[in-house]
Formats: sequence, C-alpha cells, structure tokens
Amino acid sequence: MFSTLHTNSAPETLTRLLDMGLDPFNFADALLGVLAQRLARTLCKACKVPYGASTAQVEELRQAYGAAAFAGLGLGEVELYRGVGCAECSQSGYRGRVGLHELLVATPEIKRLIQQRARIAEVAACAQQEGMTTLLQDGVLKVLAGVTDMLQVKAVASK
Repeated sequence: MFSTLHTNSAPETLTRLLDMGLDPFNFADALLGVLAQRLARTLCKACKVPYGASTAQVEELRQAYGAAAFAGLGLGEVELYRGVGCAECSQSGYRGRVGLHELLVATPEIKRLIQQRARIAEVAACAQQEGMTTLLQDGVLKVLAGVTDMLQVKAVASK
C-alpha cells in the first residue's frame, strides 16, 4: 500500500499509524518500509559557481550530518556552490527541484520495536544504526555534491 501521511520523519510515521489504531503485531509483520521525502530547490546549473567553504559552514554541515558519520565521509577541503542568478533562473540562482529522501526499512529489529510500541527516538536510533540516511543527511550529501545549498535543506528538512 502506498499512502501519504504528514509527519516529520519516517520513524514518526510508525507512531502515527499505531495511534490511528493499527494492531502493532499485524502492522509490523506486514511492513516493508517507510519513505519520507521533501523537495528542495536546486541550484541553477547555468549560473552556479563553486567556492571554498568557510570553517563555520563545514561545522554546520558536520553538525547537521552527525559528527561521527561526517568524519566517515573522508572529505578533504569542502567546496560548495551558490547560484549567482541568470536569465535561465530569473536571477534567483535556483531552477528545479530535487528530492531529499529517508528510507526506513522494516528489519526484524525495527519490527520488534514496533510490536513493543517503542518511542520514536528509539526507533530512529535503531534505524540509523542499521544504515538509514536521514532527510537532513541526504540533504547534506546533496549540498556537498553541488545540487542544492544548506539554506534549502534547512528550509525543508529541519524539524
């Protein structure tokens, strides 16, 4: 089944569905995964320009991604991009949208937590330990790839 629910994250969807009266055992057994998504504006490909990230900007990215996980990315000098504005983007520096995604896979441990009606924080921590990339982390990766900027990521993925 595909459905739309308005929640801040994939783990919060589980709690919302349980609060709607779903049986946790049947629900956990049937669940394959939950995908959360947001749309962020993309930098205009015609006018985006690279620049060296300041120490403060790198620290902001590190905090948003998670310090330990960010260190695991193995980045050297960080180069970011900004749109300067042109005729193609009506001088805004942005053109188009990109999806930020968070996929919670219903692993045996996640299913056990659902059956126990665990707190959102516990489910989210378990999912991240099992490799889930959060919306904010996916946004940071897209900032590092020059697809969007942190201003857009914070606008759509911050809680």
